[in-house]
Amino acid sequence: MSTLLLPLVSTGNVPQLVTDLILHSLSSEFEFVRELDSQYLFPFTGPLDYVKGSQASLYETAEGKTLTTPLELFYSSALNLYVVQQRSPLLQNYENNFCKEALVPLIEELQIEQLIIFDATDDIEESVAVSRLNRTPYSLGICEISQIDDIAAEFEQKLQMKDVLPRPTNNTLFKFTETSFQSGISAEQFTYKLCYHLLQSSKFTSCLKGIRYFNTYVQEGDNSEDAAAACDQLPLFVEGFPKITQYHTPVSWEGVYGVRNAPSSFEEGLYI
Repeated sequence: MSTLLLPLVSTGNVPQLVTDLILHSLSSEFEFVRELDSQYLFPFTGPLDYVKGSQASLYETAEGKTLTTPLELFYSSALNLYVVQQRSPLLQNYENNFCKEALVPLIEELQIEQLIIFDATDDIEESVAVSRLNRTPYSLGICEISQIDDIAAEFEQKLQMKDVLPRPTNNTLFKFTETSFQSGISAEQFTYKLCYHLLQSSKFTSCLKGIRYFNTYVQEGDNSEDAAAACDQLPLFVEGFPKITQYHTPVSWEGVYGVRNAPSSFEEGLYI
């Protein structure tokens, strides 16, 4: 089954960190495919990322590529898994444009059968939490396209919004597991907007079989351990995904992300 892993820019950049762990820990299996349309993202360029001391590089087959860009696509033929790495956030008010003009055509082109949306939050209200946060910091919602008889009617009639909550919410698009800390998604979330545009497109009724929404509850800070813990969950719901026994972090984590020594002094308002 062809699968696409899509990390959302969210709390602590945990989805991006998990994507880094996947790509660099399994760099011998992944290859760079191409840069994607990033006109709706904040501009970003940087040096090509790599793991110190590693003989394998994600970009070794990318002839002429010298810079990292905001949106890149990678592929593992062994896993039949496409992975998007998004390194800068969306421009405000352009979420729908990004969905319709960048993501929907990509999923159609690649004939993706399973889409995995990776999110992170510290906002209980946005995640429609239902007092189950003490069970697990993870939520997994599953949308089986084959079970939606009339997609238009599903959005217009069956996806009822409950306005009694702080934000309009939907409790029918995804069926969340019993251990999830949430039972639905907010209509304001990017995930809802992306699913709306995907399911409204008749082109996807023959290829896209399901959408899985994986969300992790974290606090902003050094989220390297959160990323590793979330990465450990992937084999549980991504068919054929291997358990990574040794994580390799890229040089971009140094001084920004990743485990580092605790601050030893405080000077001019900064820990050093």
